[in-house]
Amino acid sequence: SSGSPFPTQNVLALITEGFSTSKRDRTPETFLKIVRTLYDVFRSSPANVGVFCASYTVLNSLRMYGIVEAARKARKKLFIEQSGLSASENSLLLEDYKSCGKEENGAVLLGVCGGRNSEGEDFPGTDMTTVVIVGIPYHLPTAKTDATIRYYDKVFHKKGWVYAYLAPSMQRANQASGRPIRKLDDKGAIIFMDERFADKQPWISAWLRNRVKTLPEYDLPRLKQVLKSFWHKF
Repeated sequence: SSGSPFPTQNVLALITEGFSTSKRDRTPETFLKIVRTLYDVFRSSPANVGVFCASYTVLNSLRMYGIVEAARKARKKLFIEQSGLSASENSLLLEDYKSCGKEENGAVLLGVCGGRNSEGEDFPGTDMTTVVIVGIPYHLPTAKTDATIRYYDKVFHKKGWVYAYLAPSMQRANQASGRPIRKLDDKGAIIFMDERFADKQPWISAWLRNRVKTLPEYDLPRLKQVLKSFWHKF
């Protein structure tokens, strides 16, 4: 058994290989490739799509390399979460975004992992059919992280990095990945868009872990078809 109450056929979960948002990979080429892949996702997902980035740096790079045009070409309206929005401004943004789900083409919500929309908000039904996590949401190491790592190294025999750094970042990714699936009959496609997720599978939420399939780089052109066939079933 998959250890999950959610029916398997209701959830598609993928890790896409072929790019990562690690510091050394943050090149124009990487972001253009991510935007191209997101365009395929937008075109083959009904209603609304969520894209949660590892950080505002990654989010702004996607803006720089064409996500605005990609959404427009896919005829989806784009809503961008800004770090300075008040709670009421953010609620209005979400209300507008969700109402687009009832329209034929839907919309895209572009936000960050660890933000209020990727953690505190549910998006069932047409509110978010497909969710994409772009990059592993590591937080920049601070003096506090370093101290925590040293502490965990003592307590957990050198596992400090895992507990202080990897676990919280995977927790942020997991929170974001669960946005479309809140009830047993919810359907959703979940895409972890960074090849580094492939060896972090043990850290993916238990309900999702055993259904995640890895899509190798040479198979990326098939992503459109995989998504279309999945959504075609319903």
